[in-house]
Amino acid sequence: MKKTNLIIGILICFLIGNAQEPSKKIKDDESVAVLAVVQKKLKTIQTAEIKFSLRTEKDNKTMDIIKGNLWLKGDKYKLQVPAQHIYCDSVNVWSYLPNQNEVSISPYDPSDEENAINPIKLINNYKKYYRSVFVRETTEKGLITQIIDLYPLQKSSFFKVRLVIDKNKSEILRISISEYNGYTYTYGFDTFIKNPKLNNSLFIFNPNQYKDIEVIDMR
Repeated sequence: MKKTNLIIGILICFLIGNAQEPSKKIKDDESVAVLAVVQKKLKTIQTAEIKFSLRTEKDNKTMDIIKGNLWLKGDKYKLQVPAQHIYCDSVNVWSYLPNQNEVSISPYDPSDEENAINPIKLINNYKKYYRSVFVRETTEKGLITQIIDLYPLQKSSFFKVRLVIDKNKSEILRISISEYNGYTYTYGFDTFIKNPKLNNSLFIFNPNQYKDIEVIDMR
């Protein structure tokens, strides 16, 4: 789930196709100006509800595709994929494994890569975590897109995060994480609802609702 947590920390986007046409090179330093406009749009989003798809690839071969759901409200979030459900109320993080009927509880630490899942905060402060490079401008199914690579400033299992941005809307369309071990994780987004009304109870895991659950409290 580490890769899923990371990507949530930098995503606000819609899903589009992958067809591409020949591209042209653009100066690297344009990435800062492009991301500044994306940041401005993100600041209007207080809550979000997203359905996404995660494609795992190695050596250009698809290894797995899973579907997931994400809810966001400030520092609060809830992430749900088949193998794991993660809840955070900005104080505690609950990681529930349905197949094992087990939940681990830890304090929320926004500086921890595992827990830094607030996309608005991370995009707005990306310079603290990444060096950005403008790769190129291209087109996808008639849309003008801008590709920006983010390189982590600290030691990490991944060496690059690629953002594909709709130039006209200044919205991120797709995000990929490339690891040193050859795996690439690409996130596409099926639905995206901006500023839905979300109750705070959505972000709290209640173990009393699960019979015979094992609770591992690491606080």
